[in-house]
Amino acid sequence: MKQIIRLAWSYLKYYRKQTMALFLGIVLSCALFTGIGSLQKSGNHAARENARTKSGDWHYTMRCDTDWFEEFEKTYQPGEKEQGYCVEKTGVLTMRKVTEEPYEIELDYAEEGYLSMMGRTVKEGRYPEEEGEAALDEFTLRNLDIPRKIGTTFTLDGETFTLCGIVSEQPSALTQRMQVFVNPTLDYGTNGTFLYVKFDESKDSYGQMSAFADTFGISEKEIAANWELLEWLKNGNRINAAEAVKTGILQWKEAGLPYIWGNLDDKWNLKDKAVLAAIGVFGTFVIYSLFQVSVRKRMSQYSVMQTLGMESKRTFGVLTSELWMIFAVAYPVGCVLGNAAAWGIYQKIGSIFVRTKGIQHTNKYVAAEAAREAAQAGRAQAGAFQVSGEAILFGAIFLLCLLTLVSLILVRRMETLTLREMITKEGEAQTKRRKIYSLKRKDLTGVLTKKFMFSRKKTFIGIILSLSVGSVLFLGTAYLTENAKVNNELTFKADDGLGSDIQVYEDSDSLSSLIPKVCAEQMEKISGLESVRPVRYMAGELTMSDDVFHWPEYYMGSENPEENILDADSDMVEKFNGRLVRKANGEYGLKVNIYGYDDRMLNELNDYLLEGEIDPEKMREEDTVILATLMDGQGNYDGISVSPGDALSVRIPKTAQTELLKFQGEDSLYQNSDLQVQAVVSRTLARVDQFYGDGAASIIMTNEQMQKYFGIEGYRTISIALKEHADAVAVTDEIRKVVSGVSDCVVKDYTEQIKVQNFYLNQKMLFFYGIAFVLLVISLLHIMNSMQYLVAARKHEFGILRAMGITDSGFRIMLLKEGLRYGVYSSIVMIALYLAVQKVLYYFMTHVFLYLHPKSGIQIVPILIMILVNLAICAAAVVISGQSVLKEQVVDVIRE
Repeated sequence: MKQIIRLAWSYLKYYRKQTMALFLGIVLSCALFTGIGSLQKSGNHAARENARTKSGDWHYTMRCDTDWFEEFEKTYQPGEKEQGYCVEKTGVLTMRKVTEEPYEIELDYAEEGYLSMMGRTVKEGRYPEEEGEAALDEFTLRNLDIPRKIGTTFTLDGETFTLCGIVSEQPSALTQRMQVFVNPTLDYGTNGTFLYVKFDESKDSYGQMSAFADTFGISEKEIAANWELLEWLKNGNRINAAEAVKTGILQWKEAGLPYIWGNLDDKWNLKDKAVLAAIGVFGTFVIYSLFQVSVRKRMSQYSVMQTLGMESKRTFGVLTSELWMIFAVAYPVGCVLGNAAAWGIYQKIGSIFVRTKGIQHTNKYVAAEAAREAAQAGRAQAGAFQVSGEAILFGAIFLLCLLTLVSLILVRRMETLTLREMITKEGEAQTKRRKIYSLKRKDLTGVLTKKFMFSRKKTFIGIILSLSVGSVLFLGTAYLTENAKVNNELTFKADDGLGSDIQVYEDSDSLSSLIPKVCAEQMEKISGLESVRPVRYMAGELTMSDDVFHWPEYYMGSENPEENILDADSDMVEKFNGRLVRKANGEYGLKVNIYGYDDRMLNELNDYLLEGEIDPEKMREEDTVILATLMDGQGNYDGISVSPGDALSVRIPKTAQTELLKFQGEDSLYQNSDLQVQAVVSRTLARVDQFYGDGAASIIMTNEQMQKYFGIEGYRTISIALKEHADAVAVTDEIRKVVSGVSDCVVKDYTEQIKVQNFYLNQKMLFFYGIAFVLLVISLLHIMNSMQYLVAARKHEFGILRAMGITDSGFRIMLLKEGLRYGVYSSIVMIALYLAVQKVLYYFMTHVFLYLHPKSGIQIVPILIMILVNLAICAAAVVISGQSVLKEQVVDVIRE
């Protein structure tokens, strides 16, 4: 063993240039691997803490106004380990009552533990102590039009309160119902008390919850989870990986790869690990390219040692020892450099690594919630940089295994060669074909180039593949980046996430609550507004047969339906008899949102077009509508078989009674309409959350059609765009004055959040393009090294040509032709590989990551750029490498 290490050390010292190249290659690969790993950990850590801020520092909640809570209070000690669980923190909220006017407002008494969990601090004044005192947040103060001054009196539900404190806003991910905190003695006799629990996060949260429920006899169905936080802990829900794979395979059509990937990603953070694995494999590929040049130079020496009795396993030991010794020095350097660079990047643009999560593997509609959350909570906080010890440790093991594999591959290649082939550095038997080319050609450089390239076919194929890999990586990254940009832009404005600077809407679940048309007209007269886009709304039901509707399980997930109600959401069932029902005649009744848009909003829907065309004038003339269809967890839109030209049978209530929205009344209470479809789209541009929510399909028509069919004149929501440099605060105040007399009308200003989100998206795109550029640079270095290897392998033949009288210029022309040929062939292989890679990426973007309308076509410009780069780099690399041959003496070159 000592002799092997000594021999390896001697080679490292003797071939200093190759050793230094390997050292730099390993340093760069390790720096990229560990740096990205730490950025991922920092982003995930920040995402978890942001989730804690957005939804509160709790894991589960349940009602506690029953006997078991007294037993719990007697035994509870914060942080004390019990049988199967450890409760670190608790909070209790007592809901005194909920008012209906002027808004749906909770009157609550909250203990200190609850306020701490929810981050509700007293900004001014104090928390209520005496009867008649109340504390509110600024959002509630503004919408109730209460002056922001301690001591102000106001009336709520016929009762007078005195403002004694101003509290911070509630977590943005919770139900945005206004809260008024009151003193502990106020009691209306209709209390509901809720316990919020935080368990030990280092243990399995789901297991602790189950043990807690068993201990106190609580049904798990009565316990609600804070999924916003639990999904980042990776232990809030028990996922059986084997069962997930089995289900995905057995139910491939309904679940398939997206289901398998989604579950495994939730369990093991698969996306991050896949990225690190790809970086590690690419780095190893570059190291292999560098190392084979060094091995090629001493192939004859290995043949002599094998002649003297050295076995292949000792050769393997020498090669492995070389790589491991370089790795032992390079890896720590790479870790330091990679984490230092990652720290610098994270300080500047750390927020782009803070991920948000959507539903990726269930039969649910996936909307652009990230944009809406950003509008409510502002830019995600990056937090402190976290060095990933896991990435460093497992990266070392992973790369060492790959380096060992590199040594094994090289030794196996040597075993296929005879001793003579190793001495002459020829890997394939040459077929001798006697043919005279000079009779028909004066210039033989083209013939020589072709002969040199194809004389060793395995070597030729290896070089072409190695030249193509870097280019394919760059093209794949560029393709992902471009589609990510498109997806961000589309989700940015879809469903009115951040599509308007200011949003005015009715926060009521009554169809009669509308913003009068005159208010919209008055808004248009306010200076500083670019556009005022009013939206009308009606709730309806589509009647469809089995041949038209194909997803009866869409709202059920894994739950079993109760009778004919095909909806697992208990709130939807209670309020609206579910969003989907099976009727007695076997047909389906699907609840739908019906929107009325102006022409500008209708034209913007072209970005989300699936079928047909969108023409507002034709919609009015031909009396046609647009269907915003359903999308499942695999990005499919084939749940409703409706195409342009088909008719939809729609029912709406004749009066605004909420009870009629269950569509269980007599037929005389409803109006039936047949609407012809002009186009099918994937998204809406405005949404009303108070009824069927964003999980329902939607019908979109012109505002004139809404008035014609349903007699609706008022508006449910108004989206407002500001002119450049307009004063958003002043404009918002003017708008509030216009709607001050409209009940339940809320005004939200999103201008600052839009600026933040635009900055965030721009920085994210800049980073992705930066990664693509880094991969391109690495691939260029790889190409240079491959060409050097190519020339080094031909030195003997080149020496013979020079001895036969080829001129230096003729030699350079020959090399230039060879470089161009390699550029052409590598470009052809690059395109072929990219076509396959692009198909895989398109599938993942469409069906796993649920990108909106990714481009399936080939990007011509990046491919042309890479072809030119390949031609230029290959030609330059071969010519530059060939200069070393010209600098050496002919005799010395022939002897090599």
